[in-house]
Amino acid sequence: MVTPPLPFVFEHASNLKADPNQVFAFHLEPKNISLVSPSWIRVLSLESPERVAVGSKIQLRVLSMGIPQSWEVTIQEVESFSGNPGRAHILDVAQKSPFPLWRHRHEFWAAPDGSTGLVDRIEFLPPGGFLGKLALPIIYCFFGILFRARHEATKKVFASRQG
Repeated sequence: MVTPPLPFVFEHASNLKADPNQVFAFHLEPKNISLVSPSWIRVLSLESPERVAVGSKIQLRVLSMGIPQSWEVTIQEVESFSGNPGRAHILDVAQKSPFPLWRHRHEFWAAPDGSTGLVDRIEFLPPGGFLGKLALPIIYCFFGILFRARHEATKKVFASRQG
């Protein structure tokens, strides 16, 4: 029996000066991906429910640095705030994407000061088999730039709501 390869993992974390429940609710609405995508990623089409729940399907077409991509993901887990400290998460898994394996866990932490810890954790296998593994430094760099930009854009969305 051949064991499948273990995925690679990327994480990016930040803190938002915003109410954790509002940040979580924002992430439950797929239309908001357009608000937090950097200028070099353009959402061409989005088919999804207004608010995701377990089993929701999302179909997304984007133009990423001039390259068209199609994504189909299913929401596998949605966990509202519980525990101490309060934690919540959304897990989406791609059935179709540029990556042979893609699991994206959005984690939310309710900090004692009322702010939100936001963590994006990606488990993935690079496209292109062995050659894709050679591109891992580029993939990690791309993910770093992408998720820093998304977190900064999310901070700006919530700063504009407070101001």
